[in-house]
Amino acid sequence: MKNLSLSQQYLLFTMNRQGKISSVNYYVGMCLVMAGLLDLQAAGVIELEQKEIIVLTDELPAELEYLDCLLNKIMQLKKKRIEKIANAYGATFFEKDLKQLVAQIRGSLIQLREIRVEGTTSYLAKENTIAKLVARLENLNALDNDGLTLAILLKKSSYLKKYIDKEDRKELEAKIKAAKNDPVSKQTQLMISQLDWLVGALVVVTA
Repeated sequence: MKNLSLSQQYLLFTMNRQGKISSVNYYVGMCLVMAGLLDLQAAGVIELEQKEIIVLTDELPAELEYLDCLLNKIMQLKKKRIEKIANAYGATFFEKDLKQLVAQIRGSLIQLREIRVEGTTSYLAKENTIAKLVARLENLNALDNDGLTLAILLKKSSYLKKYIDKEDRKELEAKIKAAKNDPVSKQTQLMISQLDWLVGALVVVTA
């Protein structure tokens, strides 16, 4: 398994055989956007300060070129706030912006041979990579902030139970709960709260 970014790992877990993400579970798309934001922050491209998105540079490192569409979306915003970028993607949930983000992350995984393409419409995640990621989550180290963040995103979008059995999931969720005072985890929880508000607002609008 190569050194995959958070957004790449998250897509491997949530992508279906058509290479797409759920069009029913709003949290999947929003959590993918959030994973991308965290990748940009880890690379020193942006800084997430409470609800603000502070752009530090408009240059992406080569290994994150597939996130250029996300950075461009941020640059286009007059008010660079977490809920604004989430709303920009949430308002076009079935449209080109989110599909482009998925396609570009998926393309990066194909280049890394972490996704195998069969025919023209079937995309299969590398089973060995998924197995290693699952093992990492099942044996999560308290100091593994990246693993913790991935676990939180998968739990929030209801994918944790697809890969982790009940007993191991209880232990993992206990670790998540215990880590809520950690600065990295608290930032993630803040963004999840913003996405909760967004999804709730979308439900009201589309009801």
